[in-house]
Amino acid sequence: MDETTRPDPEHAPEPAESGGAPPVVAPPATAQAPTPPPGGPRRDLTAVAVVVAAIALIALAIAGWMYYETTTAQRAAVDKLEDATALVESADAVVLDLDEIVRSKISSELVTRTVEVADAVPGAVDELEEALALIDESLEDLPDDEIAYARALQSSARARLEMLEYAESILDANRKAASALGPATRGWELILEANDLSRSAVEEYNKLTQESVTRSAELTRESNDKVKAASELFSEAATGFPEADLSMYVEYAEEKAATLAISMKADEAFLADRPTEANTLGDRFNEAEKELAEKARELPDSPAEPIAAAYEKLAGAATESYFQARARATEADARLREADGRSE
Repeated sequence: MDETTRPDPEHAPEPAESGGAPPVVAPPATAQAPTPPPGGPRRDLTAVAVVVAAIALIALAIAGWMYYETTTAQRAAVDKLEDATALVESADAVVLDLDEIVRSKISSELVTRTVEVADAVPGAVDELEEALALIDESLEDLPDDEIAYARALQSSARARLEMLEYAESILDANRKAASALGPATRGWELILEANDLSRSAVEEYNKLTQESVTRSAELTRESNDKVKAASELFSEAATGFPEADLSMYVEYAEEKAATLAISMKADEAFLADRPTEANTLGDRFNEAEKELAEKARELPDSPAEPIAAAYEKLAGAATESYFQARARATEADARLREADGRSE
């Protein structure tokens, strides 16, 4: 038997069955695995889609919650800002009353108003402090377009609060000055009227008749009544405003009363036909009048001058600081109107 190449057993064809179909060749061992049925991978993709959808829903829920929380916080912040605005506006009524008094000329008519404003200041301070607290709480959550307004309102409230810090000392000095000014001014008017009557009495006395001296005595008594009333008014003013040096007016009234007492004794002596005594008293009266005239020239033109000087000493520094705070409030108000869309 001849030697031939032996076929590879792995690739050798299966023997054919008698009368059958050709042999089936087995696929190579390295061939790819058949495609798996469609059911398995579709179930995997569906699971992934469900997971993705769930994550998306969670993200949407979180975004919605965050939007809700942000919107709610902003709304609450805006509400606080509105409340703060209302508080500043309420306190501003007291601030305006204070400002009117500070810028007004001191007068006795302002005494009652000054006391009323002084009583209202603590409440206004509380309102402004509460407003500042609300603004501080709102700033973090406010919408961007509200920030400028909130900052301006904050500056405005702080400036007003600073104005009110000086209210007590200013109003106290104002009340004292106003309460003293009326009596002191009226007292000085009475002194001037008394001097006119006294001069008329001297003119009548110098006529040296019973009738004229009788008239002189009447005028002197009228003058003396006015001097006594003036002295009481000067004392009242000095008590109401002890920081004001009104002692010179009190002393002048006392000396004027003493001079008039000499004049009245001279009138009595003349009418009682005691000419020597009358002449002696007349000389004493003339000498006292000269001294009194010298003292009058040393007096200020009006008691308002020492009262104003005392007021400046008491409230000058506070008033200057007040007007500085007022200027800052004015600037803040301008920014506030601009941020609020108002130009007036």
